[in-house]
Amino acid sequence: MIRDATDDDIPRLVAMGERFLTETVYRGRVPIDPAAMARTLALLVASDTGTVLVSERDGVVVGMIGLLLFENPISGELTAGELFWWVEPEHRGIGVRLLKRAEQWARRAGARKVHMIAPTPEVGQLYDRLGYGYLEAAYQKAIA
Repeated sequence: MIRDATDDDIPRLVAMGERFLTETVYRGRVPIDPAAMARTLALLVASDTGTVLVSERDGVVVGMIGLLLFENPISGELTAGELFWWVEPEHRGIGVRLLKRAEQWARRAGARKVHMIAPTPEVGQLYDRLGYGYLEAAYQKAIA
């Protein structure tokens, strides 16, 4: 089942976020701050310009996707940008349905485009299969 997240889901979503940051390419590159994650989630859950959708199996949240609407500073188009997308590894296979529901939310919200993040070539290949086109790569450097 896919549904809108609620404030009651936030502790579980933070726990999944921590797992994401320790088991993926983000390990050691993004510091883990559960309080910051909880604040961001609470803002998105309450927002008219953002959403968090969750996937449940047997009453347990096992997947999440968060989007935020923004006006593209160059084109002016309303765009939905992915903030996070994670499905617990032992429940993979439901992630595309979660993404499709997020696309529906974005369309209903008036977005003209959806931007997704591909941290690995394999995720990029998935996006290609789903009709997304490569746009750019992001790089990060610690300066403090």
